[in-house]
Amino acid sequence: MEPNSDLHPLPLCVVCFDILSNDAMKSSKIERHFQSKHKNLANKPIEYFERMRNDMRKQVITMKKMTIEDKSLLKASYLVALQIAKNKKPYTIGEDLIKPCMLQAGEVVLGKQAVKKLKEIPMSANTIKRRIEEMADDIENQVITMVKNSPFYSIQLDESTDVSNKALLLCFVRVEYGGGLQEELLCSLNLPGRTTSSEIFEVLDSYFQKHGIEWKKCIGICTDGAANMVGHLSGIVAKVKNVGHPDILSTHCILHREQLASKKMSPELHEVLSDVIKIVNHIRHKALNSRLFESLCEEMGSQYTHLLLHAEVRWLSRGKILTRLFTLREEVKLFFQQQNNVKFQELLFNDEWVAKLAYLADIFSLLNELNISIQGQLKDVFTVRDKMDAFQKKILLWQTRLAEEDLQMFQHFDEYMKEKDVNQRVVAIVQQHLESLTESFCRYFPKKEDPRHGNMWIIDPFAANNENNKLNMSEKESLIDLSSDSSLKTKFLELSKSHFWLYVKNEYPLLSEKAMKIFIQFSNTYLCEKTFLRSQLLRHGTGLS
Repeated sequence: MEPNSDLHPLPLCVVCFDILSNDAMKSSKIERHFQSKHKNLANKPIEYFERMRNDMRKQVITMKKMTIEDKSLLKASYLVALQIAKNKKPYTIGEDLIKPCMLQAGEVVLGKQAVKKLKEIPMSANTIKRRIEEMADDIENQVITMVKNSPFYSIQLDESTDVSNKALLLCFVRVEYGGGLQEELLCSLNLPGRTTSSEIFEVLDSYFQKHGIEWKKCIGICTDGAANMVGHLSGIVAKVKNVGHPDILSTHCILHREQLASKKMSPELHEVLSDVIKIVNHIRHKALNSRLFESLCEEMGSQYTHLLLHAEVRWLSRGKILTRLFTLREEVKLFFQQQNNVKFQELLFNDEWVAKLAYLADIFSLLNELNISIQGQLKDVFTVRDKMDAFQKKILLWQTRLAEEDLQMFQHFDEYMKEKDVNQRVVAIVQQHLESLTESFCRYFPKKEDPRHGNMWIIDPFAANNENNKLNMSEKESLIDLSSDSSLKTKFLELSKSHFWLYVKNEYPLLSEKAMKIFIQFSNTYLCEKTFLRSQLLRHGTGLS
């Protein structure tokens, strides 16, 4: 008899491998087992049974080794599937490309012995598909658990059409997790019919009910501002308020508002922008023209050899398109001279038109920089609003300097105006556009919707001017206690604002909850737009540059 485990030493017969009870170790019972099942081995010497015991031990070691190797092969298979999913490659690439490369590299670097192990890694298309689906299900379950365990959460919603003309609804969620805030994709849902508010809410509500997610914990919804999302009576927000609670904060994506604010311009500037798109399309949309223009730029030793196409799916891509055309204006002018294109030649020889182009290139580049600065993950409403206010103040400063005939803030426009004798009427058009921008920003970002109003104590609880806040008496007393704690002031300087308020959660729960309900709000639908943008860029074959 042999114990079958180090932790639970039960008797094990080395002949038939039967596991017996501890009571079977008695001599009489061992003899009875032997006589009843192995009587034919009665004349075997003791060495025979010792050899069987040693063979059994070797089998156990071999099984353990095989189990360890199987786990490593399984893990390797999952790691390959993960990289395939991250890089959006077809499932077949594992078996058709990755595995052959691994085997060839392994044989050269590690030897033929290693190749035998690598060959056993499962990488068939079905296996990769199954691995990715399993990982996706596991991640989804983790996110759902995070949402359920969080005291409250906010979501951003957007719907669009993918490359197969299917309507998709994306829902990203922001929750408290691990002492900070975390953003994750909660779900991507198909909209089988129309994209009305009723159908969108029905699909989303079914998902929430299926997974036990409570609408009452939802404290904020950020959308693109479309009527089916923010309609007062029948929009998504209104329907969520009916099933959740009426205090849910609805946010119009600040990226969309910034884009809307920058669209308005005078007919003179709008005409220039239309002409630019026509010029770019004339060169880029015809393969022959594109090749001839590239050859011309190479001959002239130009910095660039291509114009950039305008794509509505990009955020304010006009800045780069206009700047590229302005940079290559001499090359474009020569190209149209060679083609005898009188219409476009007249535009590029018109100093006033080129001056307007230079200004548009500068202002849209600045708007593009602003837009990029408010994109990204975990952007809170305070930081984003600070950037918008700073840009509005810059516009006012530019207007003042423009009145003083100082154009340094617009690099290309300033250089061209000094180089050419351009009619000052262009300066008046620029001044008018800046005034229009100021009005648009004030309309889309009104002071009454400023999240900082009454909430400055969240940004800096140790500031001296925290009297004008939206706190009751108990919360004001807690704020006084917090602001008087010098050790917490040191911690405030070390941590981010959201991490700080979670840090004091146990000591000052009321203040922490109030602050986190602001920080957890989405300021834009960047995550949804980014996801849709990637699919559209893959479809149209356009780049981000």
